Amino acid sequence: MRKIKIVTTGVNRHRVCHYLALLIILLLATASLAQAQTSRFAAVYYNRGNDRYNKGDLDGAIADYDAALIFDPRWALAYNMRGSARYNKGDLDGSIADYTRAIEIDPRMALAHYNRGKARRDKGDLDGSIADYTRAIEINPRLSSAYNNRGNARRDKGDLDGALADLDKAVRLDPHNALVYNNRGLVKRAKGDLQGAIADYDRAIEINPRFVEAYSNRGNARQDRGDLAMSIADYESAIKIDPFFAKAYGNRGLARLYQGDKVRAEKDFDQCLRLDPKLKPLLEEQIEQAKRRLAAKQ
Repeated sequence: MRKIKIVTTGVNRHRVCHYLALLIILLLATASLAQAQTSRFAAVYYNRGNDRYNKGDLDGAIADYDAALIFDPRWALAYNMRGSARYNKGDLDGSIADYTRAIEIDPRMALAHYNRGKARRDKGDLDGSIADYTRAIEINPRLSSAYNNRGNARRDKGDLDGALADLDKAVRLDPHNALVYNNRGLVKRAKGDLQGAIADYDRAIEINPRFVEAYSNRGNARQDRGDLAMSIADYESAIKIDPFFAKAYGNRGLARLYQGDKVRAEKDFDQCLRLDPKLKPLLEEQIEQAKRRLAAKQ
């Protein structure tokens, strides 16, 4: 039998190469188009999640961030935002897991370190919290809120000097932030610097005249100095702004107890516990301490 020999010409080889090149280009274009489409889907869910988050719809926001991460499982910002939504729902473990994943993807995301520091402090992990705030500061040395929060965590640990140094830095970076002055006032009061504490509370109130906690805290410092009338005036300012601020009633009751006004003191204590029954152990301890001090003066 005669064999038929098939000869591939140079023209045919050229066409084959041409077709292969076109096929590769088509495949790459299709992949690029699919990737772009996937990114668009992820962005749609992420943006809607942010909108729901800002409106307080945390469950809806989490569902949207879940969807965004299905389309783009390495989107650090989406993990960070889902962590924030979980944090606001009280799911500290879930939020920490999300912040940790965001950090794994983008180790230089200062915001994720900062947010994880908040969640760790709430869980009582002060060392972990301080480490996260420190890393956030290393990445962004002008992040005043990280200095503020690290100062709070150091105060919780009893490191008052370290706390004061952090809050001093926060004040320098953000001199119009009432919260920072209030927090520094807490540290100064704890260190026995009542005049400095009152000055910080004054500044906080000057910046934000409706800062309820600053009025109450200034009242506490004034009470420590024995200026009971002025402390009561501060508590009453706090109550006028927020009639449901339980601590102000308890603190006003203590000031009235020191004044010898037991009847109105008891009314304040009752109102404090009606508004926030969880304050009972602390309030009872403060009342007993006040009674011991009064007895020692007799």
